[in-house]
Amino acid sequence: MIKNTGFNYFNFRPSISIRLAVFFLALAWAFASAAYGAARAESPRAEFEERRRAVATNMEAATVWIVVEDDDNLAVGSGFIVADGFIATNAHVVDGLGKGGSVYVLNERIPMRKAKIVNAIYEDKSEAVSGRDFALLRFDPPKGADLPVLLFNFDIQRMDRVSAWGYPAMVTRFDASTERLREGDTSSLKPAPVVYTEGTVNTIVRDKAGVSILHSASIAGGNSGGPLVNSRGEVVGINTWGYREEDEGAFLNGAQTASELAFFLIDNGVTPRLAPGQQMAARTERTGASGNTFAARRQEKEDGRERNLGDYSVVIPRGWSVLDEGENMILAGADDEAAAVGIMTAYREGRSLARVARDLSKEFDGGEPELDDDIYMFTFSDDGVDTLVCVGEADDEEEKYVMIFVSGDGDDPGVQEMLNSVN
Repeated sequence: MIKNTGFNYFNFRPSISIRLAVFFLALAWAFASAAYGAARAESPRAEFEERRRAVATNMEAATVWIVVEDDDNLAVGSGFIVADGFIATNAHVVDGLGKGGSVYVLNERIPMRKAKIVNAIYEDKSEAVSGRDFALLRFDPPKGADLPVLLFNFDIQRMDRVSAWGYPAMVTRFDASTERLREGDTSSLKPAPVVYTEGTVNTIVRDKAGVSILHSASIAGGNSGGPLVNSRGEVVGINTWGYREEDEGAFLNGAQTASELAFFLIDNGVTPRLAPGQQMAARTERTGASGNTFAARRQEKEDGRERNLGDYSVVIPRGWSVLDEGENMILAGADDEAAAVGIMTAYREGRSLARVARDLSKEFDGGEPELDDDIYMFTFSDDGVDTLVCVGEADDEEEKYVMIFVSGDGDDPGVQEMLNSVN
């Protein structure tokens, strides 16, 4: 349970004004590892395999099988969790669903659930538009399922290693759990195994109709709507199409970019969670009024989640609440009390940064501060909850220092989202 006790120090100088530093973004991953002392593998190879298994476990829980039943016709596809209770997929997976039809989602952690289509957009590239093929589904997650939400990463280029996750029909058709489905019976669907393929980005094709990622991770019918991820399991694209050149025997695998999908989600009220260091870029609207729109900020303002802190702003993650705030600080915590983040600045008053860190550590009865890339870090524990404190120079203010408090689960996506949102 998160206690506020460790954050009471925020109120010690009520006259201080806020000024947040850019270095928070670069330190997001370091915070989690330093706070919780993650165990290291005995060898680089073992550590590498451990990370791969962790990614696989996450992907198996976040990738979902989509089954569409409509007038005795069945179609299958893939999707992935982009927010609590929300799944992204391709529009053509659910295209043409009649009033009497049903969409089911399931995987090893999600028993068969009906899903509703929040919105879908299916554009024809021949009409010189973006060719977007996205759908957003909503479902009721089972209690206690602990379903991960995949992070978005917009950095993608030729030769990057990627993997595709999904439910290609050419594989699932051999699984015993799909026997009833092949017979047209969806009364008690069992999850098929998620399929993993690996490859590289061949190229990124840009034209007036949009952007496509061409890659060599094998996909087939049924993979549509599944995630294309980097080696850390962060979404870089959504698998959408394949093209075969019969005369030459060549085959292309195509994915739409994570950035285009992110804008679609934002337009439909879902803010994607971003990987450390990632930010939403400005975009030019393809339809309607022309001009650049910083869609993420616009949506956050409309949702009332953006909070102004002097010359800066920070976005409160979905599923988080502001616990305390003032002119010079803000403290927010996850509604499930899994994690909390506090940000503030204060004047050094002639003290060195090292002295400031030692004084803070003494105040909180914490460990000896350690210097890492000009940032002093230490941890303290309150009622069994570990808190990481980071102390660094404030941007353009030599007499100010900046403090970040990360308490509880440093791997909580909301922690990264809040730190990445500083603008």
